[in-house]
Amino acid sequence: MSLPAKKLLIVSCSTGAGHFRAAEALRLTAQQLYPEAQVLHINLADYLSGPARIISISSYNPLTHKLPRFYKFIYYFSDIALTQKFLYLIKPILRLGAKKFLKKVADYAPDRIVSTHFYPQLILPNHPSAPLDTVITDYHVHRIWLAPNVRNFFVASEDTKKELANLGIKSVAAGIPIYPSFSETKDISALKIKLGINNNLPTVLILPISRGQINAKQAVDAIFSRNKNINVVAISGRDPAPDSFWESMQGKQHNYSAQGRKFIILKHADNIDEWMRVADIIVSKAGGLTITEAIYLQKPLIIVNPIPGQEDYNTAYLEKNRLGLNANSENDLANKIQMILANHDKTKTLYQSTLHQSKLGAGQELGTGQESRQNAGEIILKNIFAENV
Repeated sequence: MSLPAKKLLIVSCSTGAGHFRAAEALRLTAQQLYPEAQVLHINLADYLSGPARIISISSYNPLTHKLPRFYKFIYYFSDIALTQKFLYLIKPILRLGAKKFLKKVADYAPDRIVSTHFYPQLILPNHPSAPLDTVITDYHVHRIWLAPNVRNFFVASEDTKKELANLGIKSVAAGIPIYPSFSETKDISALKIKLGINNNLPTVLILPISRGQINAKQAVDAIFSRNKNINVVAISGRDPAPDSFWESMQGKQHNYSAQGRKFIILKHADNIDEWMRVADIIVSKAGGLTITEAIYLQKPLIIVNPIPGQEDYNTAYLEKNRLGLNANSENDLANKIQMILANHDKTKTLYQSTLHQSKLGAGQELGTGQESRQNAGEIILKNIFAENV
């Protein structure tokens, strides 16, 4: 692909990892497809003043982790048209705490701006100096995203596109962008050897699921108690607290890694696509990026501890389209893993049939082979760089 030299600014914001990862996925994809373009990804949080950062960014984790019911109330209460009008009125106040960000944009002078978070368009002018596009990183569009200064909205699925159409807003069902590494062809047998899984037992991958109804340590205990011939790989997440899942499970590795099976515990993994590829089932929260990655790799998902609000919608999307299940307790999780493994062939056939029937998750028709899939980032960038859009 080629285009006249362009300067693309990608803006994310560190409230949850998904916004940042989607932006990085776009940056990496742009580097591959449009090497002549100049691409910069910045985190809005790095350019906000102290008070603005605390109010807008630092409050997110305490609310979702410590006060989930209050966060849920705020999420649903604010998902109304009045929210858009209110934010438009207070836009000058929001901009006061973002002078560094506005200066960065002016100094970089991009030809195109794309945001993977709702906050940048609330700060940028009503008529920005460059076309502004927005990638919505969940399977439901909260009204806070729908700023009038956005040229294109890129959404996760056809369902989401219809949701916006009902509001009179056009969008592109491109999907959520994921890292280009997910599009690479990799040998699963070779990956298992590389990752230290030297058996033919089914593997369950548990991604970070702390803070919620289901306790990660008790979940692992329940999984192994009901599934004797199974591997479990658990990733605890970065910077765990001293009493975290990571610390509590260190002594369990030898006990669980018995009779030829494996129990692997990791703090984090930069090669997450490889761990997801070798998994037969993925247990995760319902972040938009994670479930898109799982859908892309055609891996059954079991959702636990969804954040109230956006992750409730993501979970409902998975269940509606028969791409995942929701577990409400440690025992429920263990039983659903056992059920999927006992019906593995049937589950795989149903999963692939569902993917063939409609555009799901990645924004394109999916086939049984990776070669038939197009990364959503490619669709988004093609639209962003189009001259007459």
